[in-house]
Amino acid sequence: MRQVGVLAAAGLISLEKMTGRLGQDHARAKSLAEGLRQVPGLRLDTGTASTNMVYFDLGDGVQLSVDQIIDEMKKRGVLVDWAGARRFRLVTHYWVNDEGIERTVRAFRDVLMHPIQ
Repeated sequence: MRQVGVLAAAGLISLEKMTGRLGQDHARAKSLAEGLRQVPGLRLDTGTASTNMVYFDLGDGVQLSVDQIIDEMKKRGVLVDWAGARRFRLVTHYWVNDEGIERTVRAFRDVLMHPIQ
């Protein structure tokens, strides 16, 4: 039961300090979605980025697997994970800044436009 205090502390910080900056996360998610819409091979969900989450699928023309994309993104300093067979979910939060958004869009563009062999 002593771990409950650790979890409760994280919840209190979220409620007391982080709710005031949710607007920043939402704005960054919108910026991320706008950037990713310009990347050939990605299909963003309609209405995506109304929160701090961006969902998208790989287009039919993308030959890379999600595992290959994850590996290539990691080489470019961007950590992503899959949300389905050809689906991703990206989330903005306290540790994601504007430069991180730009780097993520650049990395996806680079990976999808210059695929590995």
